[in-house]
Amino acid sequence: MPASQGTLAAPGPAGFMRYDAVAIAFHWLMFALIAVAYATVELRDLADKGTVARMVFMEAHKWSGALVLALAVPRLLWRLMRGAPAPEPGPRLGHLASAAVHGLLYVFLFAEPILGIVMSNAGGRLLTVPLLGIELPPVVAPDPVLKDMVADIHETLGKAFYLVIGLHAMAALFHHYMLGDNTMRRMKRR
Repeated sequence: MPASQGTLAAPGPAGFMRYDAVAIAFHWLMFALIAVAYATVELRDLADKGTVARMVFMEAHKWSGALVLALAVPRLLWRLMRGAPAPEPGPRLGHLASAAVHGLLYVFLFAEPILGIVMSNAGGRLLTVPLLGIELPPVVAPDPVLKDMVADIHETLGKAFYLVIGLHAMAALFHHYMLGDNTMRRMKRR
């Protein structure tokens, strides 16, 4: 059975197909990590430069992003191996828009953390695994010009990610409250 025909699903109480528990856990864990990444970068901007608070917010931002990247790989593999429940009935254009938004979300899950790592390394900073003290090898050598260029791209994509996340959430709410279908219920535990 092709992945798009619902192999990742389990019947819900009303007979509709849900994502399985692993896919749901990945979804909401990513949601939480991305929320932390965004909150901490915004809070960092409120803290004075050179303060402990600013450093803590930045470290939390970097590690939530690194965890997003670490989980994006198994999440994508799970999705590719197990598929997703068939979409709710509706216009083909809506299904195409949904596929495009989901595709963009996956691109962002990989691109933003990778850009963040490149930016840190280009700025001469290495990532250290918390509690273990292991420094991860740099992916690029220090380069202030590259750092500034990647920082601009990282920030611009971050703002675009806000938009795509917003579209994703608004579409789920529209399906739930306006259309009354099971789109949003498919990503909820029983």
